[in-house]
This record gives sequence, structure tokens and C-alpha cells, in this order.
Amino acid sequence: MFGWLTKKGKIHDAAFALYTALVTQARQPAFYVQGGVADTKEGRFDLILVHAFMLFRRLKSSPAQKELAQQVFDVMFADLDQNMREMGIGDVGILKRIRKMSESYHGRIVAYEEGVGAGETTLAAALDRNLFADTNVTSGQIAAMTSYIYASIDHLATLGDAELMRGEVSFPAPPYEYDATGL
Repeated sequence: MFGWLTKKGKIHDAAFALYTALVTQARQPAFYVQGGVADTKEGRFDLILVHAFMLFRRLKSSPAQKELAQQVFDVMFADLDQNMREMGIGDVGILKRIRKMSESYHGRIVAYEEGVGAGETTLAAALDRNLFADTNVTSGQIAAMTSYIYASIDHLATLGDAELMRGEVSFPAPPYEYDATGL
């Protein structure tokens, strides 16, 4: 009789696991140290959005994953809300910032989707405008991130629906060699 409650719980658990995996990937130091992504709140947010774009693109490729995609989106914005509360931002400020983040998210998703469809040059330009907006990066860093996105999309396409429904996802290694000594 209450089987739907169990299903909803499993989907939420899977969504939380998928979101956690994409955030963990986006926090890899190589993206910031060697990759040129700004190690700021904005830079980290933008890199999370890049990974969310790739994951959502995979989830949307399967009609069975529509509910899971919505749950991941909800978990993502609930986490952003919680993080702002922990920073001491009040309810009115959070509402405004969440609205702005949502608009940023949608704008970037459109830009990245158009970039992936149009080719490396267009995707590189979208990354330069968004992910690398506040940094001075080399063309090599942008090219590495562009290649990483295509490799990630290809990799995510190999994951089965059952894996995703269990909250299992992986991403390729960052396209940079991370040296913890900074050398």
C-alpha cells in the first residue's frame, strides 16, 4: 500500500548520492590549481554547474530518469540554500540569491548545450564567458576543460539507468595533473 513512499525515498537517496558525486568531482584541486578556475564561491559554483550540466544532460537522455533529474535539481538548490543560511544570509537575501543562481544555472545550461552541439570553439567561448569569467586562463586550459566536458559526456553515456537510479555515477579524472606541492 505504501510502496510509493519507498520509491520516493530511493529516488531521493539516489539524487543525493549523484549530487554529492558531482560536487566531489567539482572540488578536485586540479581544476583550480592547474585548470585556472577561480577558487572563489563563484568559481566553485560555476564548476558545480558544469558538472550538473553534464549529469542532467545524461539524465535527460532517458525518459525514465526525468523524476531523478528533478530530484537532483531540488537537492542541489536545497544545498545552496543551506550553505547560504550557514553563512548568515537571511530569508529575503536567500530568496534573491537563489533566484539569481537559478537564472545563472539556466543561462549556463543553454550556453553549454549550444556549445556542445556547435563544437569545441563555441563551447570554449561559453566556458570563457562563464566558468573562466573572473580569471586569466590560457587557451590550453580552456581547451583542456572543453575536452574534459566531451570526455565526461561520453563517459556518462556509458552509465546505465539502473546505476544512476542507485546513485552511482563517476566522472573522468580532471584533465590536469594535480601536484599537491604546487610545483
